[in-house]
Amino acid sequence: MRDTPLHQFYNMLIIEQDYFECHEIMEDAWKMKDNFTKFDKEVFLVLVATAEYHYRRGNTVGAKRSYIRALNLYQAHSFNLNSIGLKESFIDLIKQRIDDIDVIPFKPLLYPITDTVFNALFEASDFDSSAKFDKYLKSIHVTDIKTVDRHRLRDRSDVIEERLQALNRKKRD
Repeated sequence: MRDTPLHQFYNMLIIEQDYFECHEIMEDAWKMKDNFTKFDKEVFLVLVATAEYHYRRGNTVGAKRSYIRALNLYQAHSFNLNSIGLKESFIDLIKQRIDDIDVIPFKPLLYPITDTVFNALFEASDFDSSAKFDKYLKSIHVTDIKTVDRHRLRDRSDVIEERLQALNRKKRD
């Protein structure tokens, strides 16, 4: 599992808490599939990362919308959460997150990850025991502005240039 998009996703989700990058990693993995649809498990993970990103930034309306979309996707297609590294109890956590979002300030979730995901993250860490690593996972709370506001602070010059070129092509045609 190590160095797979799923491993990278969980590293960013749990350890780095860079939810914007989580979204990018999983969206890329999803679009690399031969036949991808908006009903795939990867979309579920993108929605969870998006919800966490919005919630941390105080956009509870956007967060709630993304959590609900993730939950609806899961309920409509009831895919195996274990296949994407989560235990079934994660669904109850999302439901609780939705219920509490307007009254409880953001705090990173303690994701109920499978042993496979935990072990892959642990093996990539510098910890000498899984117990110390587990304790560390429960204590992480990233608050630096560079991570929290990544979408606002990132370099978008290539996107802006591409849009300008497309607009110029459209004007010529």
